[in-house]
Amino acid sequence: MKKILLGLLIVAALSACSSSEEKVDIPTQVQTLNESVEMNAATLTDVKSGNEEIRAQLEEGQQKAAVMAEHMKMVKAFEGTGVTVTAVDNGLHLTLPGDTAFQSSKAVLNESIKTILDPIAETLMTYPGTDAVIKGHTDSSGPEEFNQKLSEDRAMAVSTYLMDKGIDSSRIESIGVGSSEPTDDNDTRDGRTANRRVDITITY
Repeated sequence: MKKILLGLLIVAALSACSSSEEKVDIPTQVQTLNESVEMNAATLTDVKSGNEEIRAQLEEGQQKAAVMAEHMKMVKAFEGTGVTVTAVDNGLHLTLPGDTAFQSSKAVLNESIKTILDPIAETLMTYPGTDAVIKGHTDSSGPEEFNQKLSEDRAMAVSTYLMDKGIDSSRIESIGVGSSEPTDDNDTRDGRTANRRVDITITY
């Protein structure tokens, strides 16, 4: 910026001294100089703004790449466990099958599901800026009140396990929705099995 101003001042000075026969209009030259300075300042501002936009785009791309890398790592970690992992906006969505996660009609975690929850806890520890929403679901069998309570208790059981692993409770939201959000047909055995689940959404 200083070089531009210096150059403009030199040009102005040379123009003023180029002909002793011409009347020197100092106010006009000062106005012209100021206009040139303002134009160059505006150009520099546009360039700076463009650079910041490019930098923001690069940072966003790097963040998305990191999320995808973590996604692939978790998909690999859960191979053969029955857990479904999908990418969602700003995070990951995991579905844990309730039949293998809990004892029948209870909110007691099976030992097998704990080995699945461990890498989830590790991910939350590795990324302190992440949060988790844990949602319990049931099929439509049985009284609605019982299903609602069971879904809440199962979501809380998962939340408690993660908190016992060192995840702060402020980063975890636990929700039970009973049978209100089925993903399959409750009129079939397989459908009811699919609907008995726990969803975990990890947001970055």
